[in-house]
Amino acid sequence: MKKLTQLLIILSLGVFSQFLSAQVERSQLTSSIENREPTDDLEGSVQGQNGEMKRVYFFTQITGLANQQIIHRWLYEGEEKAAVTLNIGGDSWRTYSSKSVPSYWQGKWQVQVWQGDLMLISHHFEVDWYN
Repeated sequence: MKKLTQLLIILSLGVFSQFLSAQVERSQLTSSIENREPTDDLEGSVQGQNGEMKRVYFFTQITGLANQQIIHRWLYEGEEKAAVTLNIGGDSWRTYSSKSVPSYWQGKWQVQVWQGDLMLISHHFEVDWYN
């Protein structure tokens, strides 16, 4: 019985070690991506002109999840508007997703980064439009 308990502990550590080693090294809301890097930092505010469609990007550099997937969930006023599955190809991987935001979606937004059932990070921002 003792050996079975030890075996179960070892197996469970192997399963959970991937979650313990998974880490978001960098994340950034940006207006563009060039050479797999964000071009600017929009931080908590996105501004657009009335009547236009504004595209925003969420950049993520993640370690410890080689050959797995993460999901970027885009939420507007608490309602999910998009879920983008991203493949992680290496131990330190840069990736991003984008969302087109029409002028009638002004208000509070959030991007969440998920790996399975675990939310790794969340970024909040506001979208405002001007004439």
